[in-house]
Amino acid sequence: MITREEADRLREQLFEALSEDTRNAERLLSRLDSITQETGVSAHAALLLVLTQLAFEDGQARAHWEGILAHRRRMAEALGRDAGLRVALLDYFLNVNRRLSQPILIDLELFEDEQRSASVDVLTGLASERAFRSEVQGELRRAKRYGLSVPLALFDLDDFARVNREFGDLVGDRILRETGILLRNKIRDIDVVARPGEDEFALILPETDRNGALLVAERFRWEVESHFRKREVSGRPVALTVSAGIACYPEDARAPESLLERAAQALYRAKAEGKNAVQAWSPERRRFLRFEVDPLRVEVEVVAPRLPGPAVARNLSRNGIVFRSPEQVDVGEEIEIRIGGAAGEASSETTRLRGRVVRLEEIPEPLAGDEEEVPALAAHERFDVGVAFDLDWGDGEGDLLAFLEKLQAGRGPDRP
Repeated sequence: MITREEADRLREQLFEALSEDTRNAERLLSRLDSITQETGVSAHAALLLVLTQLAFEDGQARAHWEGILAHRRRMAEALGRDAGLRVALLDYFLNVNRRLSQPILIDLELFEDEQRSASVDVLTGLASERAFRSEVQGELRRAKRYGLSVPLALFDLDDFARVNREFGDLVGDRILRETGILLRNKIRDIDVVARPGEDEFALILPETDRNGALLVAERFRWEVESHFRKREVSGRPVALTVSAGIACYPEDARAPESLLERAAQALYRAKAEGKNAVQAWSPERRRFLRFEVDPLRVEVEVVAPRLPGPAVARNLSRNGIVFRSPEQVDVGEEIEIRIGGAAGEASSETTRLRGRVVRLEEIPEPLAGDEEEVPALAAHERFDVGVAFDLDWGDGEGDLLAFLEKLQAGRGPDRP
């Protein structure tokens, strides 16, 4: 027996079949047969459920369609004109098969418009909450089948209620549309962008790893902050920011609801820790979002004060960097560093950043006899140095994100 969920998934294909020449009975039946073979779900039963709310077994549904189309031919012969498929269908179940007691004549165009409006947010043109949840389920099924990773990102505009109070609902609506455009500009064709709530946005990022999702979310957060820092209404800056939470299938959760819940938990944490931030779900409480980096792909050089020899990156965040250095640098000292990709990397162009040393740890040499388990340190790995970036220096944050995006290049489908 066909289910409502199965019928909903086939709706677009079913309406396409009806938009073809439905006067040709053999053609319509052949098209429904083809959809059934492609999807494994009875298109005959699904279409009857959509149009009449009556559920039938597969074979029974196809027999009814043969009867409906034959009844349409008889009505045309008696009337001297074609009464149309909908009238034939209604009369068939009302007077021939007698299945309908309170018939409703369905206008397919109005019905299709209603379904489309239920799946699209009218204000922004993005997917609605209903469509978004359906897409999450579909992508997780596909990811499970092919062993893929699917991150989910939830965004919430910070203090949007203040914007509505200060500037009014009309300005608030314009801001929501602008935010939707900024987010849509960050997606590929295979991504899904939605507005599931008043000031909430969401992204499904198929075939993307966690670092890729973090970079997309960070770039969007930065662009929202930059855009609305310059945006003025009646001479007053809007100064709007956004926070985000990310969860990834299958590492963080395997069921759609669990994945949504963990992305929401990461979002709440980003809000609680000061807003205008991105957090990936983790059982640990991390103050800063970190991008683990391969030291073989990233080169670090301290420009001022100058340190001899190369430095080795360990991890990056939008707030700072931890690297291994041959010489110590005093905690509190302001330094300038140059980071870039190793030779042959897409990110081989260097980026200069300035910051303050906030951590210095000397790495102990292995004890005698432990060399096999703990290899000797390289000459340039004597100290762990942590630096908090000064993101207001130059275009520090934008440059850092650009570098990370180049570093991520080549690890998945291209992004805009």
